[in-house]
Amino acid sequence: MRQGRGLTSQRRHLALGGLIGLLAVFAGLLLALPNTASAATGDVGYQDQSFSGTGTPTGTKRAESVLWWNDGSWWADMWSTSAQDFHIFRLNLSTQTWSDTGVTIDTRSNTHADVLWDGGHLYVASHEFVADETAATSGSPSYLFRFSYNTTTKTYSPDSGFPVQINNMKTETLVIDKDSTGKVWATWQQNNTIYLNRTLNGDDRLWGAPFALPNAAASVTVDDNSALIAFGGNKMGIMWSNQGSSNYAMWFAVHQDGAADATWSAGEQALSGGGTADDHINLKSLQSDGSGRVFAATKTSNTTSSSALIMLSVRSAAGSWSRYPIALVSDCPNRPMVLIDEQNNVLHTFYTAPGPPSYACNSSGGAIYEKTSPLNSVSFGPGRGTPVIVDADSPFVHNASSTKQNVNGSTGIVVLAVNSSTGNYWHHYEALGPPPPPEPPVANFTGSPTSGT
Repeated sequence: MRQGRGLTSQRRHLALGGLIGLLAVFAGLLLALPNTASAATGDVGYQDQSFSGTGTPTGTKRAESVLWWNDGSWWADMWSTSAQDFHIFRLNLSTQTWSDTGVTIDTRSNTHADVLWDGGHLYVASHEFVADETAATSGSPSYLFRFSYNTTTKTYSPDSGFPVQINNMKTETLVIDKDSTGKVWATWQQNNTIYLNRTLNGDDRLWGAPFALPNAAASVTVDDNSALIAFGGNKMGIMWSNQGSSNYAMWFAVHQDGAADATWSAGEQALSGGGTADDHINLKSLQSDGSGRVFAATKTSNTTSSSALIMLSVRSAAGSWSRYPIALVSDCPNRPMVLIDEQNNVLHTFYTAPGPPSYACNSSGGAIYEKTSPLNSVSFGPGRGTPVIVDADSPFVHNASSTKQNVNGSTGIVVLAVNSSTGNYWHHYEALGPPPPPEPPVANFTGSPTSGT
């Protein structure tokens, strides 16, 4: 592991003086310490193990998540170079290294996954994938894997009867979520149409036939995608992009839990008009206050330098949308995601943007940046934000992923990314402290004293 300079809780390296005597003392101390790799100048974050043998293991368009928090630890669906399979890994926070649990998820290479931990089971939807702007193809099944967790041994084990087939398609993305009735939903794009499937009769092993989302705006282009979000305690939402000329928008529809599977609300336009849609989508919902708000980090197709290229759209409980720019075309950001810190009422957004030394704007990666905003008065500052993952030797870090879950002071934040040039994972860890205490009351005396006793 190559450890970069940290933000918040990441380790900071001491600057060694120029005196020979001090150097000798430090050298002796370093020899006595455990052997850890040193950071390259300018690195930020933690360089992790290789993913040699697979392609883009964290996915691409950010609708999918590969991390989850459970039982005091961060876990990940990561590629094992020794086994040449996807395994469950656990993050050791004290060393900031990932350890392979040896539990296999998918033996196929070059698959992408979407991971859901519901507090009782781990669900992993794994699919072979097509390249950007490439039509989905049949003959490559997408599977749902399910695992149980043993709190005593702190291990996962595959559940009987899994994996089960969700569809028979190779798609760009495949996203899952679970509603309040226990039904697991999945969505993807095929044949220029947004598709859905779901489990039947309360059985995660029994899936119905895939069907097209019943909405005229669900007829899309080959470069469009969709994502799901359970919200409000009893609803499932679907967001999809439509870059077609007649329905150009970021769309959203709602299914009431327990209603007929094909009964969805009329489409809402979270963003509308030319240039507002692209296929980068990441969704979260606010659970703590019961408001049912939905937060969508998306990319636009704007080209004017002063226009927003990544946006945060917020849906109120009443179904109205508010829109906030995260970063501009001139910042060259893409593949955004949002995390909600419910304890501190803070939104954390992460995305790729050009990194050092060249800061070239391209589609091959750069560095991972973060911007934050108050949850209840959304506003993001100017510029690219704070770099949280930088490979100073190779500006091709990309495809950041995290969790579907909301975060707090107990969990902190972990973001996993990859460098497609070096073939290494990288991650960012950020501690989240408790909210500041309330301001003490200030005395405000009026009048004049009448007695000294």
